Amino acid sequence: MFDTVLIANRGEIAVRVARTLKKMGIRSVAVYSDADRNSMHVKVADVAVNIGGAASTDSYLRGDAVIEAAKAAGAQAIFPGYGFLSENADFCEACTQAGLVFIGPTAQHMREFGLKHAARAIAEKAGVPTMPGSGLLDDVNQAIVEAKRIGYPVMVKSTAGGGGIGLIRCADEDELKNAFEKAQRLAKSYFSDGRVFVERLLVHARHTEVQIFGDGKGAVVALGERDCSIQRKNQKIIEETPAPNLPDETRKALLSVSEKLGRSVNYLSAGSIEYLYDEQRNEFFFLEVNTRLQVEHCVTEEVTGIDLVEWMIATAGGSPPNLKNLPPPHGASIEVRLLAENPLRGFLPSPGVLTEVSFPTDARIDGYVDTGTEVSSHYDSLIAKLIVSAETREAAIAKLSLALDATRLCGIATNLEYLRKIVATDAFRAGQVSTAFLDSFVFIAPVIEVLEPGTFTTIQDYPGRVGYWDIGLPPSGPMDEYAFQIANSLLGNHSSAAALEATFKSTFVLGQMGGHGGRTLRSYDLLSISAKEEKTNRHNGKITAFPSSLIPLYGQTWEIRALYGPHGAPDFFTEESVKTFFETDWQVHYNSNRLGVRLIGPKPTWTRTDGGEAGLHPSNVHDCEYAIGTVNFTGDMPVILTQDGPSLGGFVCLVTIAKAELWKVGQVKPGDTIRFVPISFDEAVEMEKRQKAIIETLTCSDVTKKLSTTAINWALTASDNGQSAAILATIRKSASSPQVVYRQAGDKYILIEYGPVILDLNLRFQVHALMEALQSSPVSGILELSPGVRSLQIHYDSLIIGQQELLKKLITLERQLPPVASMKVKSRVVHLPMVFEDSATLDAVARYRQSVRDTAPWLPSNTEFIRRINGLDSVQQVRDIIYKTSYMVLGLGDVYLGAPCAVPVDPRHRLLTSKYNPARTYTAEGTVGIGGIYMCIYGMDSPGGYQLVGRTLPIWNKFLKNKIFSDGKPWLLRFFDQVRFYPVEEVRLEEMRSAFRDGRESIEITEEVFDLAEYNAFLESIAPELDSFKRKQQAAFEIEVAHWKIDEAKLTTNDSTNDLSQQQNGTAGKDQGMPVAADISGNVWKLAAQPGDCVKTGDTLLILEAMKMEFSVAAPCDGILGNFLCRAGTQVQAGDILVSVVEHSDLSNEKQLKTADHMLHGKEIDRHQIVGRT
Repeated sequence: MFDTVLIANRGEIAVRVARTLKKMGIRSVAVYSDADRNSMHVKVADVAVNIGGAASTDSYLRGDAVIEAAKAAGAQAIFPGYGFLSENADFCEACTQAGLVFIGPTAQHMREFGLKHAARAIAEKAGVPTMPGSGLLDDVNQAIVEAKRIGYPVMVKSTAGGGGIGLIRCADEDELKNAFEKAQRLAKSYFSDGRVFVERLLVHARHTEVQIFGDGKGAVVALGERDCSIQRKNQKIIEETPAPNLPDETRKALLSVSEKLGRSVNYLSAGSIEYLYDEQRNEFFFLEVNTRLQVEHCVTEEVTGIDLVEWMIATAGGSPPNLKNLPPPHGASIEVRLLAENPLRGFLPSPGVLTEVSFPTDARIDGYVDTGTEVSSHYDSLIAKLIVSAETREAAIAKLSLALDATRLCGIATNLEYLRKIVATDAFRAGQVSTAFLDSFVFIAPVIEVLEPGTFTTIQDYPGRVGYWDIGLPPSGPMDEYAFQIANSLLGNHSSAAALEATFKSTFVLGQMGGHGGRTLRSYDLLSISAKEEKTNRHNGKITAFPSSLIPLYGQTWEIRALYGPHGAPDFFTEESVKTFFETDWQVHYNSNRLGVRLIGPKPTWTRTDGGEAGLHPSNVHDCEYAIGTVNFTGDMPVILTQDGPSLGGFVCLVTIAKAELWKVGQVKPGDTIRFVPISFDEAVEMEKRQKAIIETLTCSDVTKKLSTTAINWALTASDNGQSAAILATIRKSASSPQVVYRQAGDKYILIEYGPVILDLNLRFQVHALMEALQSSPVSGILELSPGVRSLQIHYDSLIIGQQELLKKLITLERQLPPVASMKVKSRVVHLPMVFEDSATLDAVARYRQSVRDTAPWLPSNTEFIRRINGLDSVQQVRDIIYKTSYMVLGLGDVYLGAPCAVPVDPRHRLLTSKYNPARTYTAEGTVGIGGIYMCIYGMDSPGGYQLVGRTLPIWNKFLKNKIFSDGKPWLLRFFDQVRFYPVEEVRLEEMRSAFRDGRESIEITEEVFDLAEYNAFLESIAPELDSFKRKQQAAFEIEVAHWKIDEAKLTTNDSTNDLSQQQNGTAGKDQGMPVAADISGNVWKLAAQPGDCVKTGDTLLILEAMKMEFSVAAPCDGILGNFLCRAGTQVQAGDILVSVVEHSDLSNEKQLKTADHMLHGKEIDRHQIVGRT
């Protein structure tokens, strides 16, 4: 027997064969293409060898590569599975010549039965009934003569190959004429053998096959028959055994002639003999022999208890099973093929990522997919086979129906629902089907098919994905939750029912999570309609009209009520700046989306010159948690953080929009104006109560009366004895505890800050102490606890517990906390590879320079800026410090998805920097950045402001494929973890990133206990050295701040030279040809063509960047490109003319050449020479 076997296949059969090899104690070797690097068959094998590119011709069909891999891995035999090289006689012989055993039939059997006309001759000689047909045909005329002799309808068949290729039905002579050459061409293309013949076609025949097994010495056994009649496009999708409604005598005859045929050639190993069965005449006819294991072999195994793969391996290894006196098959078994294809679009393939895979536990599943598997477009669409067995066919069908209902395949289109509908038909249940059954089967799917998705349409539910704010996972959900809830209420739906949100803003595609495939909808997406009705008792189950008096006014000017805080004057802003904020009509910036709505207006004035350790800009603070709806100042630009916004960050927030007013942010669009009106907590709660009443009752009453617009209540923003009105309460510093400040953050959040505005791990431990106390003694109404560097955000339901009541409880609990000086916490040391200044990092900086800002203190090199601002001698010193630093994680979600806000434990390693202003629109996932004194690892492709230094492994594992992501948590890092980087080469990191994401590579994690008392003693021991380090750093920092102020004074946020409206200045339309306008407002990222280029319809002319995404602007016609009216970095508005295209049809050849010449040289052409358009 063999000790090592190579599996020359992929997908479900490779996984299935590996399972048997493991059972037999034989080492398995998988081969894989580049596209299958992370496939399941690679993981389950003992050894895996890459054999080439994604295309089958570059990998799985390369017999030489397979044999080389087998020899290199020390295999003695090769198991071919089905498809690919399984029936390739030349490959079989090549294995023998290489000293390898081919596990399967002989090369002679493959050649004899591989050509259908030759197989017919062998079958006839063995006394097997054959369908009336012709020999090989020379031309179409001979085919016509033979067809008349046989009688229509006929089937034109290629003698080579299989899989339904080269088979064409012909009802009459005209169809035969059209089909003959097509069949020849297909056969020649797929099988290098264009020979064909004709055969009588049984329109309502059943496809029946017999599983045989031979020892190669004359002993052959038939292991029962299978019915494979349900086919689409000649491809089987449901198989079962025994064949229903087959008379016993016919079954015996079928098995008998099959054994006789096998014995006539001394058949070796597994094979299937296929027949067409005419139920009306009770006749069967030979079709072909498959000299390999069949896809549907599983149902035979289920009723016989035989492992056919094990039999094949044992036979090839010289220990064939005893084929005599085998027990008869028992029971019934049915298999369905689950395919990645769209039944509503002609069964087109639907490759992509399966976002959810769930199979029933009481069915046999032969597959290769699980949640997160990417189904490749390079191979067949079979992703799994679901097999059930029972005592009777009726019981098996019942079991199959339940199994299909319990199966979930989400993210791509599949035939799952199609199979459910077939199995539910009376015809299938009665066994009254034929190969033509699906031709008349009407499939009505309970789905919505997306024809045109619009700009950005997503699936949302309310309240969204809650409970993960502390690790940087936003709730998403509807931007306009008011209209969303009203819609569900009108329909009597449950409040959690999902709906489509069509918007000009993007979904949380950065996180690739939730909704349909974690993305916006695309054309031809299929959205399943829930079979369960989750109606409520609202409005007595009737659909209700919404009173017109309650319909909001959707205009271009908006008044939004907000609560002052958490940050204000005089701590951060001047009193005058706060007043200006509330008196300004802020314009909505074009670069707004579900992450945040940017606002254009006056720059704020600050009461401090910088953010100290937190950064150069006065808006910088030590990272704290944000509230949804807060107005966050990223530098001098205010941004409303919305449903997909970040949870943790290092910028101040002046006001927070009331919960009942957030819906308005979901309705604003670029160019609209917003006026903020300060309100009190009590007013905000009253507004929410009124809004909820409207949603529940859909009536207008005194309770639902709208608030009237009032003058600004400046008392809500006024300072009292130098303390900001945003501060709710303060506990003064004591000998054993720091000062505690309680800040208002809207009507749903309180932000608690500890100590002075500095980084001190003692303060973070104080935060941890309060968290532990609240977790051990929960307060009713508190929803989430989210820690920052020196702060803790309390998210609460103000309809359950009021602000003042909660404040009292928090203050009482704080006064009861023990001192933290001797506190100890568990701390994992996480070792991560990192490439310093890798290509992805440098590309992000280059893109920023091109599309946002070309000059800044941190440009062109982030690491040079870090060197300079810290007074270091070289960038190499920056690199060395990063690699020897231990970064402690103080917060998570700094830039989404578990991204750490981590600080060097040793303060001598704290490199001080500032953040980008304005922020980048793109940063690659895995990028490592430093902002203020904090290190962050980006959990996904996203915007960001950290200075970039390198790249490491993915820290978010969406589908939990790596065991290092424990406890069902897709985020790698935990609070108080210590991250330590080590250097690797970029090529190696790319390999590690892919393997780590898929679970094929792990990392080193060690456990420690971090003792705060020991740490404080360490700080005392290095005090003189640390003081010297800080003085040198501060001197360099002050010099850099001076440079920064000069640079900022030169910067104009909206440079008129980058504004297309200024550039065009009335010149739009002067260029000849068809104008090409911007569909959206945005920024020109790059020009993809040159004036004078000949372009085709659909060619990309330029790329706009908006909403943190890129949009191609395409040529509307074939023609010659005119002069661009924009350049990279230009800000454009929807409707702006960007360029023009002169259609070829509008010009003679001579004029085309002249036009191109003029365009290339920037010369204007007399527009009367050209046929214009209007």
